[in-house]
Amino acid sequence: MDDRERRTERAPSRSGGTGQSRRRKKKRRRRKNRAGRILVIILIALAVIAAVLGISYAVGRYFAGNYLLDSNQAEVVVDKNSDTTVAVEIPKGASTRDIAKILKDNGIIKNELSFRLSSRLNDADGTYNYGTFYFTKDMSTDQIIKTLLTVTQAEESGRLTIPEGYTVKQIAALVDQLGIVSSDEFINEVNNGEFDYDFLEGIPDREYRLEGYLFPDTYFLSGNETARDIIVMMLDRFGQVYNESVSSYVSSSGYTLDQLVTVASMVESEAKLDEERPTIAGVIYNRLEIDMPLQIDSTVQYALSTKNEVVTYTDLEVDSPYNTYKNKGLPVGPICSPGKASIEAAVNPEKHSYIYYVLKEQGGSEHTFTVSYDDFLKAKAAYQATFNS
Repeated sequence: MDDRERRTERAPSRSGGTGQSRRRKKKRRRRKNRAGRILVIILIALAVIAAVLGISYAVGRYFAGNYLLDSNQAEVVVDKNSDTTVAVEIPKGASTRDIAKILKDNGIIKNELSFRLSSRLNDADGTYNYGTFYFTKDMSTDQIIKTLLTVTQAEESGRLTIPEGYTVKQIAALVDQLGIVSSDEFINEVNNGEFDYDFLEGIPDREYRLEGYLFPDTYFLSGNETARDIIVMMLDRFGQVYNESVSSYVSSSGYTLDQLVTVASMVESEAKLDEERPTIAGVIYNRLEIDMPLQIDSTVQYALSTKNEVVTYTDLEVDSPYNTYKNKGLPVGPICSPGKASIEAAVNPEKHSYIYYVLKEQGGSEHTFTVSYDDFLKAKAAYQATFNS
C-alpha cells in the first residue's frame, strides 16, 4: 500500500468522523443524562422531606395539644415559704436542654423531651430567664413555662434572708439597714407585741423576749410589711419546724421547749459543722447531768455582744444571767436563732461520754472532744500552738 492509500484510509469519513470522536460524544450524552436523573432524584427527595416535616409538624400540633399553652389557664400562685415549694436556680446562659435537665433533677418534670418539645411548639425555646424560680411538683407544663418566662431579678428587692445564728439585735439591725422597718420598731414589737402561739406560752421575762424563736430563713416581702408582719412570718416558720421536729419530744425530754431552744441556740453558736451539732448537744446535756457549769464561750459573747473566737479571762467576769461560767445550769434564754439542724440536735443529741471540746486549730471548724480534763488540756495546748504556726 502506497502513501496515498494510507492517507485515504486515515481520513475522516463524511458520515460523522472517526470512531473515537463518536465515542466521546456518547460519553458526554450519558453524563448529561445521568446528571439530569440525579437532579430529578434530589428534587424529589427534597420534596418528600419537606412534605414529611410539614405533616409531622401538623400532626404534632394536632395530637400534642397538651404541649400548647392554654391562655385561659390561671397562673399558679406559689407560696415561697411553704415546705412543698421547690426553689430551682437556673444559671445565666442555660439552654432549654439544660433547663429541662435541671427541672427533671429537681422532680418538677418527668420527661425532658416532652418539656423541650412543648417549649419549641410554644416559641419559648431559648427565651427563658435565669435566676431563682419557685415551683410545686403538681404544676402543669403551662405553668412551668409561664414561670420560667417571668423576670426574677425584681424579687431581690423583696428578699429578706436571716442567717442562722443571728440574734434579735442583728435581725433588727438588718431590717433597719434594708429600709424595711426601724431597729427600734422591730425590737419594741419583739418585746411588747402579742402573738398567739402555743409554743410561746410560759416564756420567762428577759431582755429580748422572742430571742431564739425568729426562725432563720429567706422571706419574701411585698414592701408594705410592718415589724409585726415580719415577726409573724418568722414565728410561723418556727411553728412549722416545731411541729415537724420538736413537739413530739418535749414531754419526754425532761426539759421545757424554751430550754430546748436555749440548748439549740448554744449548739448553733458553737458548732461549725453539721455533723458535730449532735455531739456538742450531747456535751451540754452531759455537763448539766453532772451539775457542771456549762462554760459555753458563746453565752459570754452574747452577754458582751461580741463574736471573738478567743474569750479572755476578763470577759469571763461579766455579770450576766447568760454567763455560764459564773452561773450553773442553762442561761435565762436562747442566745440566737437556731436553724433546723441545731434544733434537731437539741432534741436528739448524740449519746456519748464527752465533757470537753476545743477547736483543733485557729480559725478552723473541727473540734476535738475529750472525756478527761487532762486530755482536754492537751487538746487545748495543741489548739493554742496553731496561733503561731
